[in-house]
Amino acid sequence: MEHQGEFLFADGAAPELHVPDPRSGFYEEVSALWQIPVGQMVQVDLTGHNLSHLEGRLDLAHAPELPLNRREALALRIGTIEFSQRQVSAWSLR
Repeated sequence: MEHQGEFLFADGAAPELHVPDPRSGFYEEVSALWQIPVGQMVQVDLTGHNLSHLEGRLDLAHAPELPLNRREALALRIGTIEFSQRQVSAWSLR
């Protein structure tokens, strides 16, 4: 006789079976405060940087100091290129 696997009974949509990324809540908080889509695929236009245009996943180059303070410059990167959120003149989601 074969053994039957476990059944997952849940109301609504199927439950997530992977551990959520602990950074996602932090990224959402940073994104909301600085009004820039950290952790997402973007296209950015930069001023005061040797590159004027970048595309890719927008990540934090360095975590901001806690407690979060919108007046501080946010250190960002796309790939290996680092820049400040103050250098971003425009952005769009990809």
